[in-house]
Amino acid sequence: MAGFHSKGWIMCDLCRADENYFHTAECVYDQLVSEYPVMWLRDSTRIGACYTLRELLSPEGMVLAIQNSLPIKGWRLRMLYNEAIDEEINPQHGDCIELPSRADALQAFVGSA
Repeated sequence: MAGFHSKGWIMCDLCRADENYFHTAECVYDQLVSEYPVMWLRDSTRIGACYTLRELLSPEGMVLAIQNSLPIKGWRLRMLYNEAIDEEINPQHGDCIELPSRADALQAFVGSA
């Protein structure tokens, strides 16, 4: 798979880290995992919300990446403080799932697609 290196990973040809575009949740996860080995996925569809909001969070609740809104596909890294709201993760709320490993992340991404 041709691509370019970013934080040790060879990225796929569809992602453009220099343009802050990652074509799948897996790709943005791979971009962040070396710095954040455990992340959380916040997914509004897990609680039956009438809107779709998916974000990758640090264990402290800081938003790291945001899924683009349709019609744009893919994910982007959070670049500005005011583009998202950081909040403490509450697993009992039902919208967050812990991603302690890549296998768990892939399973969560498939389940939230």
